[in-house]
Amino acid sequence: MNTSGMLKIRGIFRLLRVKQYYKNLIMLVGIFFAGKLFQFSLYPKIFLGFVVLCLSSSIIYILNDIRDLSADQFHPEKKKSRPLAAGILSVKFAWIILFVIILLDGLILYFLPPLFLFMVGLILLNGLLYNYFLKDVPFADVIGLSTIYIWRALAGCILIDVSISPWLTITVFLTALLLATGKRIADLSLIGGNNASNHKKSYRAYTAKILDKFLIIIATSLFVVYTLYCVLGPSEATSIFALEKNLLIYSTPIALFLIFRFIFLINNSPELARRTEKLFFDKQMLIGAILLVLLILSIFYINFDNIVK
Repeated sequence: MNTSGMLKIRGIFRLLRVKQYYKNLIMLVGIFFAGKLFQFSLYPKIFLGFVVLCLSSSIIYILNDIRDLSADQFHPEKKKSRPLAAGILSVKFAWIILFVIILLDGLILYFLPPLFLFMVGLILLNGLLYNYFLKDVPFADVIGLSTIYIWRALAGCILIDVSISPWLTITVFLTALLLATGKRIADLSLIGGNNASNHKKSYRAYTAKILDKFLIIIATSLFVVYTLYCVLGPSEATSIFALEKNLLIYSTPIALFLIFRFIFLINNSPELARRTEKLFFDKQMLIGAILLVLLILSIFYINFDNIVK
């Protein structure tokens, strides 16, 4: 394949934002915390649902790139990173890809529960509201963006017919809100206040002082809500083992460490805080996250009642 062909393929992947697909893994919250992680019969449905959410994300990204084409062509970063602004792909070609993705999305949705279709509709609506309105409104931008993660998590639950604690749902929302706010603080630090306002209109109202206060409120709320989930949540949503409710509280120190570490990185390594996927280049964040997952996994899937007896 010649160079122009490879460039076009890479442009398609960048247009679809394939690197951002990992964010849809939040749909696994339901199967993980409902104690059904090893019910492999659910995996085909989970896989199809994940594909739908990824394609739906691409729909939003493509529409956003078409809408912002003129502005992106004058943006120092986006005119190089976005294939439409860089001239790698034409707008007509982008519309064709969008049409194909919508068809694929609809075809797969035909085999999934109707309520899951409703959740996908909410995700698309939320994404469109964010792209066309909320992203230019200070604070509404981070709240609107974080709300999408609630719909993704609930979509995963609906797909396999399980429920999760409301406390866990709020934990998902606050985690997304913390990451989004941290990204904006990092942007201000790296790009500078004046340049950041050119990056996104909502940044005109943001200052480091305001965002720091906002971050403290979110971080405190996140830890409190997660602690409440550990004490109250599991017994409401699951009934795997009797001791799980008592043991889950021991995961809170690790969760608190991860929150503290993220705040530290915002101030000392803002280039990591700007991209969620880069956070795990930090060894302490990676080790902490692995320990938290392993601890919760053991609590939910090992019968400590039998061990105690």
